Amino acid sequence: MQNNINSAEPAPERVAAWIALSRCHGVGPVLIKRAIEAFRSPEHILTASASELSAVEGIGPQRAAAILQCGESFDGSKVVAECASRGIRIIFPDHPDWPPGLQHIPDPPVVLYVRGQIVRHDALAVGVVGSRRCSLYGREQAGRFAGDLAQAGVTIISGGARGIDTAAHFGALRAGGRTLVVQGCGLNYCYPEENAELYDRIVREDRGAIISELPLEEPPLPENFPPRNRIIAAMALGILVVEANLRSGSLITARLAADDYGREVFALPGRVDSASSSGAHHLIKTGSAILVENAEDILGALGQSKLIPSQAENLGQAATNGENSSSGDLVKPVHANHAIATEKAANALRAVSPAVLDLTGPQEKILEAFQNEPCDIDGLCEITGLTASVVISELTFLQIKGVVKRSGDLGYERTA
Repeated sequence: MQNNINSAEPAPERVAAWIALSRCHGVGPVLIKRAIEAFRSPEHILTASASELSAVEGIGPQRAAAILQCGESFDGSKVVAECASRGIRIIFPDHPDWPPGLQHIPDPPVVLYVRGQIVRHDALAVGVVGSRRCSLYGREQAGRFAGDLAQAGVTIISGGARGIDTAAHFGALRAGGRTLVVQGCGLNYCYPEENAELYDRIVREDRGAIISELPLEEPPLPENFPPRNRIIAAMALGILVVEANLRSGSLITARLAADDYGREVFALPGRVDSASSSGAHHLIKTGSAILVENAEDILGALGQSKLIPSQAENLGQAATNGENSSSGDLVKPVHANHAIATEKAANALRAVSPAVLDLTGPQEKILEAFQNEPCDIDGLCEITGLTASVVISELTFLQIKGVVKRSGDLGYERTA
């Protein structure tokens, strides 16, 4: 059995405080991270005064009241006991086992529920994402790439969905490697149901973990999947897109990986007349992704043409020490014209009038919310009344259309 990063578990009271903080309605990961930076611990947040909480940027009186109410009414110790009885571990940003890829992003999960083990080696990971309704070609290629990467010592991360995700998980297991499943539902559920044996095998054979930021009882609702994609993007050094259409969650993952977290994006070309390959082709044509034909292309772009377990362990240690992909040491873009091609594509799209772009209702609301100044996701949610998952999803498509771009660390702004 491989050792996890640190087997020492924090006190139950501290775990319960993190869980209570995660259940504060209307207070998202970005604001909770700001509160942690201000108060240093969840216990201090839950016992702070309303005026102290309101002083944190973005919280204000209404959200401060919600935090205080949650601290008074929610009993996190019951969740701790239930998880302990079922072999589910609970980790959080200052937990010794917290994945290093989640340490320096603006919107980390507040807690993660984990079946199985996350080990230090899992810091060296590639996410494989794609269509649920994939072709036989797509399924075969996802399994091939995942297997070859796993043999090279790379952990495979995906979402456990039907199609490409499931093929990638199985490919890693067949190669004797490790794989992590990030679910869009609580761990009381197995989604999809037919993957129950796959998930059990991952845990039983100590080959990875099943992970969720959602409460155990949270069902697999559509709005839960876009936010979970950021976890896949952040925990991976790079994302491989296999057979994705233009409105798929895979493009959300790719956008988050590249624009928000500084990860590399790879795409596998498919049939030119297949809608299921249109997303991957879009990424390649706009210079947003590197076209790959085999696992060596990915390993080369990550700066390691061949990996052995000891090298992987060293990279995992480096990532733990903060030397992740943002340092430029582990992720090295292959194409010198990558940024140039992306900027040219963006400039071409900006020349198109928004009226010609066939915007959806939510997209129009988001564009109207900017009012000629940058705005972050929490602000867009408050102005538009849309949920965070809808805002995250639609921002991806607005960026594809060239009418929105990143602004600073957390914000977005209109380009047209």
